[in-house]
Amino acid sequence: MTAASVAQAVLLSLTIAGLYAAVAAGLTLTVGVTRIINFAHGEFVMLGAFLTYWLHTRYGVSPWLGMAASGIALGLFSMLVYRAFLARVLKEDEHNQLLATLGLSILLLNIAVILWSPDPRVMQAAPLLPSLQLGEVTIPGNNIVVALVGLLLFLAMLGIKNYTRYGTQMRFASDDPELATHAGINVDRVFELSFVIGGVAAGISGGLVALILYVQPTVGIDLVIRAFAIIALGGLGNIPGALIGAAILALAEGLTSTFVPQGGSWGFGVAFLILLIVLIVRPSGLFGKQVHA
Repeated sequence: MTAASVAQAVLLSLTIAGLYAAVAAGLTLTVGVTRIINFAHGEFVMLGAFLTYWLHTRYGVSPWLGMAASGIALGLFSMLVYRAFLARVLKEDEHNQLLATLGLSILLLNIAVILWSPDPRVMQAAPLLPSLQLGEVTIPGNNIVVALVGLLLFLAMLGIKNYTRYGTQMRFASDDPELATHAGINVDRVFELSFVIGGVAAGISGGLVALILYVQPTVGIDLVIRAFAIIALGGLGNIPGALIGAAILALAEGLTSTFVPQGGSWGFGVAFLILLIVLIVRPSGLFGKQVHA
């Protein structure tokens, strides 16, 4: 183990944290506003990855444009899903909400397997940015793209929630939907908007997946599990906490995978061990609001 190898592992892990943050940012906004645990968010990311992949491999569309197209497409798809499906279960018992989104997740996953087979695919796109050379450390250009886009998505989610009129309505509707309705806020429209924004983030995140990982129907499952862990680490609905949670998770996985023998199979477990410890010490997450009796 050398200083260069440690630096390489840390910096690569932080670029992967950009992907995790991108996936978690949209999900934490949706969960924080609607209070619905959307298990299908990972499948939305998967659909964005496939769309970016097909646009590039079949039609030569730049991954930049592919990511943008995936974001728009998944935003529209999220609107359709909300209006036709989720709006009907918002007032149902929490267990029914969980089963509904879990059922949607399984449905989308199986449709993808039938249409595209479970075989993994690699987009093999040319670097969108030049590699970064820092002494003996090299960061591939596409990893830099993932880190930058993930950070921009995080900032966009934060800006929407904290510095726009719609963000104020989202916070109000989330805290007290009934009072928000009496104040003249269309709570259903606000919930729909948060779900659409989450869908846009999922589509763009899917483009990032296609850029540096692989594309297959199950790719969303691993990512959404990590996203839920990140939300738990950062605190429900806490977008800055999601960014820090993503960094913790990615660093734990990356360093374990690189420096522990057979660490590739241990990284995921070590990351969730950290999650378990944090939740035992602070059940609301690192930056969540503590609830006192």
